[in-house]
Amino acid sequence: MKKKNTTKIIPVHFGEKIVELRIPETNLCFSLQRNEFNAPEDPNDEIRRALQNPIGTKRLKEIVSKNSTVVILADDRTRVTPQKIIIPLILEELREAGIGNGQIKLVIAYGTHRPMTDEEILERFGQDVINQIEIKHHDCHDNLVNRGVTKRGTRIVVNKEVLDADIRIGVGGVLPHHPVGWSGGAKILLPGVAGTETVHAMHLLGATEQQLGKVLTPCREEMEDFARDVGLHFIVNVIQTDKGELLKAVAGHFIEAHREAVKWGMKIFGAKFTEAADITISSAYPSDYDFTQADKGLFSAEIATKPKGEIILLSPCDEGIAPTHGKEIARLAKYDDETLFKMLDDNIIEDRFGASECMYLNHIKRNFKATLTMDPVLTNLLGFHYLNIDDIQKYLDERISLTNDIQIGIVHNSSEVLPVQESAENIAINT
Repeated sequence: MKKKNTTKIIPVHFGEKIVELRIPETNLCFSLQRNEFNAPEDPNDEIRRALQNPIGTKRLKEIVSKNSTVVILADDRTRVTPQKIIIPLILEELREAGIGNGQIKLVIAYGTHRPMTDEEILERFGQDVINQIEIKHHDCHDNLVNRGVTKRGTRIVVNKEVLDADIRIGVGGVLPHHPVGWSGGAKILLPGVAGTETVHAMHLLGATEQQLGKVLTPCREEMEDFARDVGLHFIVNVIQTDKGELLKAVAGHFIEAHREAVKWGMKIFGAKFTEAADITISSAYPSDYDFTQADKGLFSAEIATKPKGEIILLSPCDEGIAPTHGKEIARLAKYDDETLFKMLDDNIIEDRFGASECMYLNHIKRNFKATLTMDPVLTNLLGFHYLNIDDIQKYLDERISLTNDIQIGIVHNSSEVLPVQESAENIAINT
């Protein structure tokens, strides 16, 4: 008797909306999510543990003196780092060293992202932090200092207020990240509080190949050289569950503590699969602000998709391509890499980040059929295929009817999940 082919109903995010996909079990290649870990009962205790046991440095209260001026660098609304929990505990440690609130500034490390609104700042940092210390907005175009050149030829242009402080503390999260490999560590400094020219040059270093999940990448090396020169004295990095609960905190040296966080990141975000899919459905939630955040889901899906297969990126991208780079990315998306490099050499591209973003996308377009579910006009400008989210089930049904054995994979939270092929020895998960 022939075994019945049952259908799996799999809920996936399209932004905050849940879409239920129905896929026959014989066609479901994988459904990848983060690995389940129990969160500590009290996240405050976990952060205090990290602060009291730093990796590669002395405790923060032993690094500062009572006369030190301190800048805390914090990531912005495009990340999920629980800043309203972490910052007060850093302030507690600084107070133990005799540092008053007037000696401390918090600088929001936007890189080239748009500034946050007052409401977003309140939600992210909490009223207690707002009442205690001054909060400043990094501006990648203004109030900058030139500190020379990195060994790769990048001008070291950095926020003046950040550079003028005696002590710099970086607070962020650790996630798989293209083109850096992993977020966190020195990334809070570059691109976080660097000038536009420096940010753009760093991103171009990662434009030529897949970097997701690698520890040492051209971008990471540039960031850490930058941090050595400018000085990043202490970091607090965290890893969270898909519900935003804090799982693990590390603190200390911007390289040594970061590498420890990456080990944990591999355990938590490394999702194993055995066979690559013909079609990978990639849900970028919660990175749905704009396309330059959601497109992380293209690069994670790439790892689990057969060459010349299809990646369908599920994200509404409510703020379009990008609030600060969208027009230039739309203008440049039609050009191949050779043309873009020539345009850069001829200095006819002002937004060099836009050029690097288009090179990342060219890599995807060369190797896969890539389909977006965001605004159809913007999708067309970017040179991708378009699919209305309401038609996705019909599309999958048609593909299955045409090719009975087609393999469909799903990557949930694809801006954060790192697919790991079980036979890939070079991406083994350390336990």
